[in-house]
Amino acid sequence: MKDDPFGISVVIPNYNGENIILETIYCAIEALETSELKNYEIIVSDDASDDSSVSVIKDLFKKINIIQSETNTGFSSNVNRGVKAATKELVFILNSDLHLGKGYFKSILPLFENKNVFGVMGLIKTPVTLEFQDGAKVPIINYHMYIKSNKNDYSKPGVSPTFFLSGANALIRREYFLLLDGFCELFNPYYSEDVDLGIRAWKMGWELYFQPNAICYHEISATINKLPKNKVRIIAKRNTYILHGLHLPKYTLIIYNLNLVVITLFRFLKGDLNYLIAFKNYLKLQKLIRKERIKFINLNEKQRKLNLFQVIKKIKSLDLN
Repeated sequence: MKDDPFGISVVIPNYNGENIILETIYCAIEALETSELKNYEIIVSDDASDDSSVSVIKDLFKKINIIQSETNTGFSSNVNRGVKAATKELVFILNSDLHLGKGYFKSILPLFENKNVFGVMGLIKTPVTLEFQDGAKVPIINYHMYIKSNKNDYSKPGVSPTFFLSGANALIRREYFLLLDGFCELFNPYYSEDVDLGIRAWKMGWELYFQPNAICYHEISATINKLPKNKVRIIAKRNTYILHGLHLPKYTLIIYNLNLVVITLFRFLKGDLNYLIAFKNYLKLQKLIRKERIKFINLNEKQRKLNLFQVIKKIKSLDLN
């Protein structure tokens, strides 16, 4: 390949990744070169690490651009800083503990010839066992108005639409990402920011796809497992509530919030304080959630306006197989 069809900026968010990030970088370089790509850059966005990961990267990789934050902010903010520093048309968001397979980009890049494509993700497998972790995400809303986003569909042999792109391996059109103001930073420190971004992209009329021929490998929760489990559960619940607060239509959101009050009370009476803490944290963010809703509505009105239910209908209508 003499001329790359697209330039790619690989953005790797890092926080104390001394023991994992080097292999990720080596695999990324190999994946780019075995995909016959020359027009690329690698950016490590560091979220105030206090280990030696930054100095090790500087010593071994002179051409890597390292963006350093003075304070620890969380995944969304860290990735956003990296993408803003990127210079290529496409940005590949790559977790610091994920390893790309050889030729990873070969089957993904042709999809970007369609200007309506926002982004594409590959198939994530567990090393050694080769168990599937992430595939095309199926959007579901149940009768409680609860958005279920993590159901994987591996049934189709080829490219298929996906509700969102895993934040671990998402190749995204940088222009569109920046138009959406990147990941919503209400989701800091982690969880649900990738679901939110996917929904906003679909609402804008863009499309997201899963390419099973692009394969990468990831140890399940290699990073999250190091954190206090109770804290992780509370953040995950709070962020699920934020996701609904941002995307459910107005009257549907009222139903959801009423159900949430009942569920929280029921769990509290059973002695589970996690739901109560998460709900209180959700309530504290109501002004910011409403501000984000209004900001996106104003942006969305300039494009093809879709609500959440229309997004789900569109995803189910698309079939490339």
